[in-house]
Parts: sequence; C-alpha cells; structure tokens
Amino acid sequence: MQMDLKTKVTRSMRSATSDKESLNRQILKWNKGLKEVERIINRGKGK
Repeated sequence: MQMDLKTKVTRSMRSATSDKESLNRQILKWNKGLKEVERIINRGKGK
C-alpha cells in the first residue's frame, strides 16, 4: 500500500518531534493546511 505524501510527511515529522510541543503545534498547522490544499485540488476532479 502506497502512502500519500501528506500522510508520509506528517507521520515522519510527528515521530521526529514527538517531545517538542511547539513543533507538534506547527505540524498540526501544516497538516491542516495540507488538508485544505488537498480539498481544493480534489474539488475540480469528477467523482
């Protein structure tokens, strides 16, 4: 099973920064931004 880029980046950064609370907050912000971009990209695709 191939993991999408967003999931891969999020997981790797989360594991690398699990003990750093401020970086965890930044990762959550990035993840939210990536979800928004993904939603916009997928909006144009037909079902």
